[in-house]
Amino acid sequence: MTAHPGCKICTMLDAAAPEDVVLAGEHWGVVAMQETPGILMAFTRDHDAGIGTVSDQAAAAFGPMIKTLSAGLVATGDFEKTSVIYLGDNAIHTHFMLVGRKAGDAPIFDNSPLMARFADKDRDRTRALAARLRDALSPSGTTL
Repeated sequence: MTAHPGCKICTMLDAAAPEDVVLAGEHWGVVAMQETPGILMAFTRDHDAGIGTVSDQAAAAFGPMIKTLSAGLVATGDFEKTSVIYLGDNAIHTHFMLVGRKAGDAPIFDNSPLMARFADKDRDRTRALAARLRDALSPSGTTL
């Protein structure tokens, strides 16, 4: 882990009140956000160019970390489930928001704007991409 003093995310663990730090791990940091119970921000401790470039160690830790945090939020009795939102477009750290969701909460995400991006449908290209991804997963031993 290399901290860059001018980077807001690199310095987030130091800037946060100790009571707001959930995890100061080797590969991930997690802080409670916005003074709103149930909103956590998880971020890589190293600079990267998005989820596809995180270290193998950070990738291996991600699933168990998110599962544990989500289960912990639900176990409080305040939330029935969680949503994970990827925020990787505007920083040089991969970071996610984990948001506790109560029964009846309005949707966090209205996928209408996202779906409008898919107006140019191409079934053959979609299936070719899916085949390439299956091939990429196959050698790694990943099962679907």
